[in-house]
Amino acid sequence: MNLPTIIICLILIIIIAIGIRSTKKRATSGCCGGSETVKKVKVKDKNREHYPYKNVLKVYDIHCQNCVRTIENAFNSQEGFYAKVNTEDNTVTILSKQQHSTDKLIDTLSNVGYTSKAV
Repeated sequence: MNLPTIIICLILIIIIAIGIRSTKKRATSGCCGGSETVKKVKVKDKNREHYPYKNVLKVYDIHCQNCVRTIENAFNSQEGFYAKVNTEDNTVTILSKQQHSTDKLIDTLSNVGYTSKAV
């Protein structure tokens, strides 16, 4: 074997090892990092009549309940928001007490690692 062949084989072995390690981690700890579950932030005011503004966003890459909680928490941890994720169509319905631009809502999801667009 010559040197270039050995180097290529080593690179392939490293890539395979990383892939196996990543797959093993996902199998044991869930798809969205760590084995700990994300705690749900509870909304104090659940009366939907107090939220006159409604936005619906399509959210990509929702895989598990940790994803759902992370997305809902991004809004529910802020005063004046009440968010609920629908996993059947991968949307989040955001109710708010004040009007917010769609871009601001998309940025909020982007800050927690999700891509979205207005429906």
